[in-house]
Amino acid sequence: TVRTVRKLMQSIGFGGVAAALLTLTQVESAEAAVVVMCLGNMLGAAVAAGFGSNHLDVAPRHAGAVMGLSNTAGTIPGVIGVTLSGWLVDVTGSWSIVFIVAAGIKLFGLAFFLVFAKGEKQFD
Repeated sequence: TVRTVRKLMQSIGFGGVAAALLTLTQVESAEAAVVVMCLGNMLGAAVAAGFGSNHLDVAPRHAGAVMGLSNTAGTIPGVIGVTLSGWLVDVTGSWSIVFIVAAGIKLFGLAFFLVFAKGEKQFD
């Protein structure tokens, strides 16, 4: 079903990024970090087939407005996250906690999507 495909792709996307972020806490070289980040971004592209296209499933005629609302809501934590990340690095002297927090947020988002996402039209 559409719902199954969306949830599978979201699992690959958010789960893959979370795994890459957690792996980054263990790497010892810049080269390994670049490889892990590239793999995480590659897996994260699956989000386009999960969350990114789900707007068309739930509101075909209003997908643009729904995407605009969700993007606006998603931008607010992005602004706050920059400040929080800088503060965490200043306090701890390490990026590891930033990666762990980001992975936790991804896993929370994945769990939320898996519980509440639908692949059927919700309104016209």
